[in-house]
Amino acid sequence: MDEAYIQSRQNEQVKNLVKLRERKHRDRQERFIVEGLRELGHAIGSGFEVQTIYFCPELFPSEAHGAFIDECRREQSIQLVRMSTDAFQKACYREGPDGLLGLASQQANSLDDLNLPEAPLLLVLEGIEKPGNLGALLRSADGAGADAVVLVDCVLDLYNPNAIRSSQGLVFALPIVSVSRETFLPWLRQKQIQLVATTPDTENLHWNVDYRKGTALFLGSESDGLTTHCLEAADCRIRIPMAGRADSLNVSVAAAVCLYEARRQRDS
Repeated sequence: MDEAYIQSRQNEQVKNLVKLRERKHRDRQERFIVEGLRELGHAIGSGFEVQTIYFCPELFPSEAHGAFIDECRREQSIQLVRMSTDAFQKACYREGPDGLLGLASQQANSLDDLNLPEAPLLLVLEGIEKPGNLGALLRSADGAGADAVVLVDCVLDLYNPNAIRSSQGLVFALPIVSVSRETFLPWLRQKQIQLVATTPDTENLHWNVDYRKGTALFLGSESDGLTTHCLEAADCRIRIPMAGRADSLNVSVAAAVCLYEARRQRDS
């Protein structure tokens, strides 16, 4: 496959890559950008269709980056476009780019697409707003072995560059589904998965739950927490004990504490 070369910052492909920083353009084109060797590796390894990889050898920080491009050349399944340093720095979003940027197709997952074990562990996020928080939450879910992440009534865009970067590309490695509360809660009942809701307004501590059952661990936004509807639908409510003056943890830290307790129980 022949390789093109882009030198000018005014090239139309460069302009389009800049546009894809905005959600309206990502949604209209059903495409998004993936920056970085690690992130591209996760995207390709998880079956996402990466159509084009833009690269700038002058910015490669390691031999692994050149080896990645050589492998793409051998496989000839992805279009390669070399860029000048000036053009690449215009196209990329992150500071300190490593010379690799991919253009990929979005994927839409539904609850029916989930291939879950008999007693799944789900991380459920209601109303999460910050891309950085989502990325950190996905890293915790992946590290603790969650089977899927469900976004309930979230306006957050999975393909936001900050979400991809803060997750270190794990946004591609985990099954992630966006659903409405009205769809998801009946689905949980049908699957006989217990709903565990996090809230400071309970005496029940997070280690007093049997996480070996099929479990959906619910967390809400840092500003508002879970809605009354989800709290009332919960099979049990839990809190993390706070010994100092702070009354709560960052949502990604709280998720990690609870998920790793679930992992401990499941491994014991």
